[in-house]
Order: sequence, then structure tokens, then C-alpha cells
Amino acid sequence: MDYDVDVLVAGGGLAGLSTALTAARNGLSVLVAERGEYSGSKNVSGGRMYVHSLKKLLGEQFSDEYLELPVYKDTYDIYNGDRKLSFSFEQKNKKNSYTILRSKFDRYLAGIVEESGGTISYSTMVNDISREEDIVNVHTDRGDIKTPLLIEADGVGANISRLNGRKLAPKYHMLGVKEIIDKKPDHAEAETRTILGLTDSIKGGGFVYENRDTTSIGFTLKIESIQDDTNTRTTPDLIEEFREKLGIEGKVLEYSAHLIPYYGYDNLPPVNYDNILVAGDSAGFLINDGFTIRGMDLAIESGMIAGNAAKSIIDSKDYGNTQIYKKMLDESFIMNDLSVARPMFNLLNQDNIFKKYPGFITDFLSSMMDITGDNRKKPRDVMFEKAHENDMSVASLLRDAAKVI
Repeated sequence: MDYDVDVLVAGGGLAGLSTALTAARNGLSVLVAERGEYSGSKNVSGGRMYVHSLKKLLGEQFSDEYLELPVYKDTYDIYNGDRKLSFSFEQKNKKNSYTILRSKFDRYLAGIVEESGGTISYSTMVNDISREEDIVNVHTDRGDIKTPLLIEADGVGANISRLNGRKLAPKYHMLGVKEIIDKKPDHAEAETRTILGLTDSIKGGGFVYENRDTTSIGFTLKIESIQDDTNTRTTPDLIEEFREKLGIEGKVLEYSAHLIPYYGYDNLPPVNYDNILVAGDSAGFLINDGFTIRGMDLAIESGMIAGNAAKSIIDSKDYGNTQIYKKMLDESFIMNDLSVARPMFNLLNQDNIFKKYPGFITDFLSSMMDITGDNRKKPRDVMFEKAHENDMSVASLLRDAAKVI
């Protein structure tokens, strides 16, 4: 049966553009349907990219001109009332991750896609799909497009997967809220801060990323916690409180909010259907292992895998046999790293992390560092005492410690 284009990509973010670029380089005709006015206009991220997959995608074309600053220092802050524990790891000249502003970077990557033969249709929304024999008829607000292979890369909303029966559950999502502040750092490399304890009773954490001319601040919050009946505050109010607590001053240049996938390895949704491959946020690809929070390198890598799988599927003319994509993902670092992060991911989903550990850790350190003239206690005894005061058992502490290891 005749069709219009070898591959139709829904979504012009990192996963979609990486798919399109790889497929075009493989000699396939590619059309990207992007609902925004330009790539990056609808894309939001906390702002840090690990660039190993980007370097693989671009090869000799890789340049950090459209990235922000290389990250040299990671700082972790745990707040509890007027107490704060802070620790940092510094590694100069590593340049394996950069801060990033997606509105700038995605437009740059889209230009490379078009230079390589891919076509991008902006302000184009995929509304529905139907099937004609072994071809997918994609219904957009600009008309119908027939293709043997549809790549879903339109973000966490996963509209195409939902047409195939997938349900979105609040427990598998977080809300990311970000402000870009007119505050230029005074150094040529970036410090990133991960912050716990400043979202009060709402489960989540915050971040501060330094860019070339601005600073990005924000937080990610569990959707279920936001929906709790005891929460009466709006997210704009929360981020204003967050910024004030951090003491960061400057004009707010941009405010944005978006959903973030938070499935973990054990709960990942399907990544392939007949004639359909699912990549990036749409596939639930995000890793939080306590040391790093990553999604952008997974989006780029899954896009490259989708573009290569598309070549094999189109050449075979068996368009419904998309299992090759699943097999290629299973053999990639994406599924390996998601699996390795599973214990820590599950630990970070527990209420104790947000409600009890900040108090336990700061209470323990306060007692150990406070000299009153009273008889000193052994650290072990203080740990047991503070665990009990924070309604935690020693057994639970040991179990959680084992998960980290």
C-alpha cells in the first residue's frame, strides 16, 4: 500500500529530533510533527544534560556552543528548620555534563535535522490514528499522513499510547516547576545544587543550576502529594517561597511547569505496538539513583535506537514487527541503568525520605556537634535515640542503607 513518508515522528524534542536525524542519515524519508511554533517552545527540563549520547549522535558536529556551562561541582543541601547539612563534590574540567536551556538548544538540533534531510512541520498536532491494512493513517490538525512507522516522542502525556489503551496514573508522575532568574554566575563552570527539605509536607526536591547568563531554580513534586487534601498552596506560591528561602534575588525571566515521568524500572509502560515505537519521556525513561537525575541522555539514546530500528523495520517491510526496537533497548545502557537504579529509586519513593530523614540526619549531627557539659554519648546510642524520636526503627535504617549499597 502507498504511503506518504517512511517515518512520522510525533514530537520535536530531544527524542523526536534524535530519531529523525538518525532515520534521515539511514536514508529514510522523515517528517516530524511538532505542536510548538519551534522545537523547544514546549520543552522544559531542570536543565542538566549528560552529553555522552549527544556526542554519539552528532559525532564531529558536536559543539558546546548551544549548551550552557560545563558542570564542575555538585552540591547537596538537606534542610530541617534552621538546620542545614551541605556537602559537595568538585571535579574540574570533566565536561561530561552541561547545564542547558532547551528553547535554545532544541532549535539548534532541529536545524541539524533539516540540514540532514528531515522535514519538520511546526504547529502540527497529532489528534488520532487509524489503520489501513499495514499502514498507519495519522490524523493531524493539518491533514492526514500515511506512514508505515510512527514514532511517539511527544512527551510524558503519551497521547498515542493512550489511544492504544495506556492509562496515566498520578503515582507515576511528578510536576516540575522552574524559574529562570536574571542572575549571572561569576565563574565559567557551573555548580548544581540538589535540595531536600524546602517543600514542607509536599514530597519532592529542589534544584539550582547555573547557566551562562542566568540561573535556573525549581523543584519536582510528587503529583499524589500535591493532590493531598492538606495542601492548599499553588505551585507559583511554592516556588516563590522556595526562592525566598534560598535567598536568590533577581528578575524572573521565565516561569514554566510540566509533568515528569517517574515510573522506575518495574513499572515502565510498553515501548512498542504494531507500527509504533515509543521513545524518551513518552516511554517513561527517567533515572533517579540518588546521585544523578537523568532523562535527556536517555531521550537522545532511545531516539537513536528508534531511528536505527526504523531502518530495519522499513527494509523488512514487516511494519508491525516492532519487537526489534524493544530488543535493541534491552541491550542498551538505558535498560541496564534503569535496572541498576531500581533499589535506590524504590527507596526514594518512600515517605521517610521526605518526612523523616531530614529530621533524623540533622538531629543526629546537632547532638554530635553540640557540647553542653553533659556526659557525651556514643554515636551509636545517639543514632538510636534520634531514630526513635523521628519515629524510625534501627532495622528500617539498616534496610535502607543496604538498598543504597
